[in-house]
Amino acid sequence: MTKYLFSSSTTRGAIVGIVGWFLLIGLVSSVAPSLSDVTTNEQDEFLPAGAESVEAMKIRAEKFPASEGVPALVVFSSVDSASKRSSAVAEFTSTLLGSDAPESISSILSPSESSVAQATLVSSDGSTSMVIVTISGVPSEPEFGEAVNWLSEKASEFGATLDVETAVTGPAGIINDAVKVFQSIDLRVTLITVVLVLVLLLVIYRSLALAIVPLLVIGTALILAQSVAALLSQQFDLPLNGQVTAIMSVLVFGAGTDYALFIVSRYREELVHNPDKWSAMRVTMSNVGPSIAGSAGTTIVAMFALTFASFGSFRSLGPMLAIAIFIVLLAGLFAMPAAIALMGKWAFWPRPLIQQSSVRTTGIWDRVGRLVARRPRIVFSITMLGIVIATLPSWTIIPSFNFIDGFPDSAESKQGYGLLAEAFPPGQLAPTEIFIESQNASVADSLESIESLAASIASTDGVLRVSGPTRPIGVPVDPETAAMQGAIRYISADGSTARLEVILDDDPYSSESLSNIVDVRELTESSELVRSGAGRVLVGGETAVQADTKASIDADIRWLAPVSIVAIFAVLVFLLRSIVAPLYLVFSVVVSFGATFGLSIFIFQQVFGHSGVAYSNGVWMFIFLVALGADYNIFVMSRIREAVEKEGFRNGVATAVGRTGGVVTSAGIILAGTFAVLTTLPLRDIFQLGFAVMLGVLIDTFVVRALLVPSMAAWLGELSWWPNGSAVGKH
Repeated sequence: MTKYLFSSSTTRGAIVGIVGWFLLIGLVSSVAPSLSDVTTNEQDEFLPAGAESVEAMKIRAEKFPASEGVPALVVFSSVDSASKRSSAVAEFTSTLLGSDAPESISSILSPSESSVAQATLVSSDGSTSMVIVTISGVPSEPEFGEAVNWLSEKASEFGATLDVETAVTGPAGIINDAVKVFQSIDLRVTLITVVLVLVLLLVIYRSLALAIVPLLVIGTALILAQSVAALLSQQFDLPLNGQVTAIMSVLVFGAGTDYALFIVSRYREELVHNPDKWSAMRVTMSNVGPSIAGSAGTTIVAMFALTFASFGSFRSLGPMLAIAIFIVLLAGLFAMPAAIALMGKWAFWPRPLIQQSSVRTTGIWDRVGRLVARRPRIVFSITMLGIVIATLPSWTIIPSFNFIDGFPDSAESKQGYGLLAEAFPPGQLAPTEIFIESQNASVADSLESIESLAASIASTDGVLRVSGPTRPIGVPVDPETAAMQGAIRYISADGSTARLEVILDDDPYSSESLSNIVDVRELTESSELVRSGAGRVLVGGETAVQADTKASIDADIRWLAPVSIVAIFAVLVFLLRSIVAPLYLVFSVVVSFGATFGLSIFIFQQVFGHSGVAYSNGVWMFIFLVALGADYNIFVMSRIREAVEKEGFRNGVATAVGRTGGVVTSAGIILAGTFAVLTTLPLRDIFQLGFAVMLGVLIDTFVVRALLVPSMAAWLGELSWWPNGSAVGKH
């Protein structure tokens, strides 16, 4: 086998390589901004540029600047006393209009201001009121959060005095709570991950050096990956959300630790046969290097495929994670072996690991390997039966589009959302907005057509109420009455655009409401305004944003799954120099994903009692599990190829499973453990992702790698290497 050239060929080369690694980190870190400075929580950044809801946002900002900003819904609830609630609202509104109010408050709509506002801002049972406060500025800026906190403090102050329950919710409240959660994620995830990996490495190797040194190398790789991600985001204006740091941390530590385990395991074997630490490391990397590169390659191509996604979260986060894995690969090929080789046998102190027992194939994994080699068809059939059964719950999935459902119960925005949901029609919590741009001088010339459209929408199933310039409080009235009821707020200052406010019957984030948006858009497209060319009609609002998000994700899924699988297959063909083995390896990771997805759905919905599964998580589960699932299979297949050259196929498979059992099990536990760190975060969506990937890695480790793949290899025998010919030598 061709000798692998790397920085640790000599002491001097190793030192130069490590110094160069740290100089590279220092250089990039010095010019890159902080990753937190380039992250955003604004959802429109992650939607396709041509999405109708994004165009509606632009119209809203341009034509209705008085309402431009992010609305906060300040809730006042008192079941026992309507008068106390009214007093609290009045005092709060008076404070909002005072000089002490934050300058970022751009508009206020309060039920204490007029009877017209009361019709929509006070619940029908009189128990709950809400004040709509629009906050201008960038949500990621401190001033925005300070304004939301000020609203919360003042509302709580007046509410406590009058025994009225208060909370700040709505888009502004949700964003503020999300920012608070993500601010605590970075350090928390990194610290928990470091401690977990350190403990697991100490348990596995019982060597302080082999626990600390790889951890330091991986930590520096994470610093470099975050700096590169921040630099690329800044230079190419790529939006990143608050999840990027958490996911990048667990991915880098998980993959990096796996590479370290593969290197150390093989290095320990080679030191038995070759006492020269440099020669032993060269042989180690000659065998392990291609496997590590192949493992990283499958992850990189799967992540980079997301570059062409229409959903912005996939499009920006995918390439960043691909770059992170590439940087970890560089660390694994150069910095990691250099650091380990410098320590030589002292890396294993104080435990005398360098002995013949280091390469014996005894124990449980050897017995598993012998069983699989003797009965490959039976093992394959039983394993596949279990996988098929595990996949069945996938059909019971309840998709969730409501981000606030994932908040902890202690989040104020979630509490406020609950108060509003009990007192108001669900759709009023996030109204759908329809903008009608007139092609004529004034939209007033099209009021008759606008009312016709409003009436059609109001009669649609799933629509509770429609308000607009001809029906300010939801009921059609004559022009004079409409003016008295505040119709002016539904027409832009330049008179070119009208706005309809649609209240849906169902939860605005439910699947039913998303379907209603499709129906409403069909009505607008067939309306007289559009057919006659008199105007352009756009449907926006939170529900429309979620509908466009779902459409974007659905479009990505249709091409992303086959492209990712083909790309991973191509990497495996290049690495293994055959077609048959890559075919069943791809098959194994796909069915492993199916089993993981099904079991995860069952656990989330039936065991944990989650109201649904975050819709985008399905894509992330697929990308992570298919890419990471190929890692251990590559390592095992490389050892199978090596073993069958000496022992024949059946014996070679058994030996390979026995030899790789311990290290792959350790690597799987560590990788699963790092993703399990995400389950400690107070966000349901991230919890689900972390739990599913953890479960999938364990299934790959203990089922797919140990049983499914070896059984297929033993069953097919030399056909696995077709068309490259037999891998079996004399035995």
